Amino acid sequence: MLAQRVLAGPSASLRSLSPFELLDVPILERVAFYLVTSRFIGPPSELVPLLCTSRTINASLRFRDNNHLYSQIFCQKFDSAAVIRRLSWGRTTVECLSEELRKRSTTLNRMRHQNAENFAHLQEDLWTVYLMLLENDGKNTDQLCLWAELPVWLANVIEDKCQVPREHSFSWINDIEGTSLILWLLWMSSSEGSVKNEDPRIRNKILTRLEPFLVQGHRFSSAYAPDAFFYLPLCAETEAAIPCTTGLPLPIVRDFVHYGRKIRLAAPPLVPAALLNYVVRLEVRLDENPLPSAVAQLPETRAQAAAMGLSLPRLTQEDIVDFHFHTRTRFSGDYNGLGSERLDSEWFRLVSCYDPWAVDRPLRGIFYHLGSLTGHWNGRALIPYLQAHMEANMPNRRPSVQGVTWAHERISCVFKEHHCLVPDEPISAPAEAHGWGEDILNVWLPRRLEIKHGTDSLTLHDLETGKTVRYETYHADRDNPYSRPSKMSSEWRCDLSAVSEDSQHEADGEYEEVFEERTSGVTDIIITGEVGELLDTPRVDGV
Repeated sequence: MLAQRVLAGPSASLRSLSPFELLDVPILERVAFYLVTSRFIGPPSELVPLLCTSRTINASLRFRDNNHLYSQIFCQKFDSAAVIRRLSWGRTTVECLSEELRKRSTTLNRMRHQNAENFAHLQEDLWTVYLMLLENDGKNTDQLCLWAELPVWLANVIEDKCQVPREHSFSWINDIEGTSLILWLLWMSSSEGSVKNEDPRIRNKILTRLEPFLVQGHRFSSAYAPDAFFYLPLCAETEAAIPCTTGLPLPIVRDFVHYGRKIRLAAPPLVPAALLNYVVRLEVRLDENPLPSAVAQLPETRAQAAAMGLSLPRLTQEDIVDFHFHTRTRFSGDYNGLGSERLDSEWFRLVSCYDPWAVDRPLRGIFYHLGSLTGHWNGRALIPYLQAHMEANMPNRRPSVQGVTWAHERISCVFKEHHCLVPDEPISAPAEAHGWGEDILNVWLPRRLEIKHGTDSLTLHDLETGKTVRYETYHADRDNPYSRPSKMSSEWRCDLSAVSEDSQHEADGEYEEVFEERTSGVTDIIITGEVGELLDTPRVDGV
């Protein structure tokens, strides 16, 4: 038999309730949970008629009095592994999970039922969707794409953005934060099939709208910190000098409520997202364009050229066909099988890189996975026509960026990573030169430096200081990636930060955000590379 609640008060009150209203709260919760989750896709709208059944049912199941139920619904409908892995227990309380359910349900409804009033909430919705994709392990994309129709919503958002007058702060060009989020959402939700199936008119319109961010890329964010500087955090003396000497926009900072508590975030860089979206659409154009007739005059293969006694040609028909039709950028979705863990570094950049002067970065985690660049890479470089590119970037002029044409150059190279391991001290970067950074034109290395390549190492000797340092070459295919015995440092690093005073659920008791990690034992990384002929095992990756 079903358990029934024991109600205080006169028996008349007891008799006035239906058998359903007399059910214990845990049983009512189970009924509500299975009612809502019988349909996985979409917000928990099935609760509305249940909550309207009676005041007694409403009092037992309403949002403000039953966080336990709504937190369970959240975990059933959305991914939660990433937040558990990246943040502390204080973000995964039933109060925080239920609050996140309410926020996401509101966003999903606004996406599915678009109207002019929703534009006022656009920035909030963009951040919500972006963070959902960073935490995606399958459920989040189902909710966004299958129920909220993310691609349709994005197309409408882009169109609305581009209708805002150019001089307005929320226009496509001026709202760097909003446009960056839109372009990252476009990239993360795109696939080879979706781009190929785009209406050619829509594709050409997107290409046109992306061109300003590439032709005038120095005006927009392309990194989380000024690239001229090697050491972070920056010293206080550089704060006034950076805008006039480096010209790079600093990160746009946003305080955002995530799982019921405020968190400070840096908007992701705009230019990389614009470039990725631009290139994959150019590559679709190449699929549809035949090769120039002049290609037929080249040798078919290098083997044929050698057999004919010709000197080794720079290009063959085989090279051009491979570059024109087969050298393609990998989409973000190509890596979905790896889960949200592959995006942990993106998350830690967001929460740690909002201020290049900040000494305390409470959620600093792993920004770079060792060995990520090691291997063979084939790809393309877009080279703008120089004169048109210079004219488009002349000060006090607004020439059309559509006048800039691009040449495609094949890139084929091999990268190696060399790591300085504890307890060794790495080679120091040159002294900072009055706001100009640590000599980026010499890749942050001393000018008088001798470099010796070994089989499994790189030895650097600074002629100015007399210092010599050995960097171990990283081999991803080995159990021990270095030639000498090495292991991850035994040191644990733990950062603490106080939570903001005005967060909704902090009155019950303050806690501190904790992120703990074992240090890698790598104190510096030097990347070397060489260009060569087309490689047999290419990597043409997107972000």
